[in-house]
Amino acid sequence: MMANDRLRQFCTLLFAVGQAVASGITPRMGLPPVGSISDRYPTYVVPAGYAFSIWGLIFALSIAYAVWQMLPAQRENPLLRRVGWLTAIAFAGSTFWQFAFPAGQYALSVALIVTTLVSLALAVGRMAGWKTRLTGPERWLVWVACGLYLGWITVATVANVAQALAASGISELGLGAEAWGIVMLIAAGLIAATVTLATRNGGYPLTVIWALVAAYVARRGPPVVTQSDAVAYAALGAAAVVALALVMVVMRSRGTAGARV
Repeated sequence: MMANDRLRQFCTLLFAVGQAVASGITPRMGLPPVGSISDRYPTYVVPAGYAFSIWGLIFALSIAYAVWQMLPAQRENPLLRRVGWLTAIAFAGSTFWQFAFPAGQYALSVALIVTTLVSLALAVGRMAGWKTRLTGPERWLVWVACGLYLGWITVATVANVAQALAASGISELGLGAEAWGIVMLIAAGLIAATVTLATRNGGYPLTVIWALVAAYVARRGPPVVTQSDAVAYAALGAAAVVALALVMVVMRSRGTAGARV
């Protein structure tokens, strides 16, 4: 068991650092920036460029979590044994995604980002059912940090799928591109609201709202080809639904001992 714990700790640290390093070295390998791929295949669901700055916070929290879980005192931590391999897999998926997407391997990029999404969702789900009161580091470095990461990846997965379909020339799937954007954004909002209410993780809806508001901003500005009032207001409406779910969670958590919001 101890050898397995050490391997889990090492893999978590390796890929937490790896995803941050990968984002910096892919341009030096001659691969195009992720932003240029988005510009090449514009869709109605990609957030405005400023929203992607959230990766800096996500990488910083991931590394802080990875360093903390490497401490000898955390090797046999029951919570980390429950979710540690899931977070390591999520970080690995993110690391390899940053090579696959710029390289034009769009199907592979979807598989990798879905792997990250599912792994984080399972980790947050397992923590939501955790009965033991969390310590400060467990709350902020594991519970909240994983929630923030999952929230961003929820919307990023929608955008990745939309761009992969656009690159394949089947972006509309029987609907107009604008209608398809509305459907995807509303679906993302409803799913995020449901997850927020089910897990009561306050970090998760914050990054979803961040991304959906940025999608609203993007649809109101350049490029002209993806401007759309209808899609913009769908994104804003979806953000409002998620915000309402967050308010409900906060209200339910007031006065509850050990609330994890």
